[in-house]
Amino acid sequence: NVSVKILLFATFRKKYGSREVTVECDGTIKGLIEEASKILGEEFLSDVYDRGRGKLRDDLIFTINGRNIKDLKGDVVLKDQDVIAIFPPLAGGNVP
Repeated sequence: NVSVKILLFATFRKKYGSREVTVECDGTIKGLIEEASKILGEEFLSDVYDRGRGKLRDDLIFTINGRNIKDLKGDVVLKDQDVIAIFPPLAGGNVP
């Protein structure tokens, strides 16, 4: 198992009441999200993972150690002490 830190931003930080959570997982993204949902709640899984397609949601930004996960080729294998940042979708429109 590997220990991975998840950083939450913006609305996720507010919704889950935490800036970060450290998770022990099997080194896969799916395993990481499943283990994090045991800590943050089942809703976290559906917030960040598209079960139907078996992958992370396309409308979110995920970085691993500062690199956008979409820039990494092939299956991502997490290593001990990796840091995952999750950014919710950016909302447009005017803010009063």
